[in-house]
This record gives sequence, C-alpha cells and structure tokens, in this order.
Amino acid sequence: MNIREKYNIQEGPNTFSLFPNKPSVNLSKWFLAGIVVALVALFCFQNYFSEEMKWALSILLVYFIVHSWYDISIRAKIQYTFDTVSDTIYKKNPLYSKKKIMKLSEAVIFVQSEMGSWHYALGAKKSQFVKNHRISEGFSSGRKSDKRQDEYEKFVLLKIDKLIQDIHQKNNELST
Repeated sequence: MNIREKYNIQEGPNTFSLFPNKPSVNLSKWFLAGIVVALVALFCFQNYFSEEMKWALSILLVYFIVHSWYDISIRAKIQYTFDTVSDTIYKKNPLYSKKKIMKLSEAVIFVQSEMGSWHYALGAKKSQFVKNHRISEGFSSGRKSDKRQDEYEKFVLLKIDKLIQDIHQKNNELST
C-alpha cells in the first residue's frame, strides 16, 4: 500500500488533507478479534474463575471492545485539511462537522513521544505543547519503522511544509 492510500491523502491546488489514524485500523481490528476470542474463552472456562474475577475480566474486556470500536469507527475517520486560501487548518470528525483548529501560518510540526514510540504532532506556535494534534502514525526503532517514517517525511511532511512556506511567502508579499 502506498502512502497516499495509507493516509487517504487528497490534494488540491490549495489544499492538502489526510487521515492520520487510518494506518492503525488493521491493528485495532486484530485487537478486537483477540478480545472476542478472550470473551469466548472466558465464557467457556467460567467455572475456573471466581465470581469477582469473572466480573473484573468482563469489565476489562468490554472496555477494550469499546476502545477498539472507537478507534475503528471514529478515530480512524478524523481528517485534517490544510487550506492556503483561507490560511486555516480544519479538523473533521464523524461526531461533529468541519472545525477550524488553527491558522496555517501559525502551525508548527514537532515530534512528540510517548511510551517508547513517537509521532508527529501539529500545534500553534505559542501553545504547541498545551494543545496539539497527532498527524502521523506511531514510529519506533527498527528498519520497518524507519522506512515508514522516511516515506512519511518525504511525502506528507514535505507537502505540509510547502503549504506553510507558501502561506508565509504570501503573507510577506502582502505586508511589503
């Protein structure tokens, strides 16, 4: 699968949009299948567990089912659109319509790490560490991850950086 399909990238002359969480859908589906198998196993071997243990495991498995369902049906459908005409970055989510999250000219892309992996995040210049948005899948160490990171940087980040530079150049021309 190429990077355009992986992130469902859509390009226009003045826009660029992507679905940054789409690559994790397959992992969430496999995780959900494993949870269903665990639920069936819990049901089959319920005589070997105490009542409290059955309830604790059931609650934990239901939580994981809800979390996986959220990842598959909502989180994977979050879309970011970078628009140079309106100098705006939009976020679109299945739960609400298109929402302006920041000006494109104020956007900063940085690396954010969490629990042994890291990803690219997007934030406004003055508050990127307070409020930011994940715009890539998670990366870690290893050849496969390095290859995915290299593809992401050479295609997606270059396009976003070009849009940000174009808007800065446009603003500089207007101010002179």
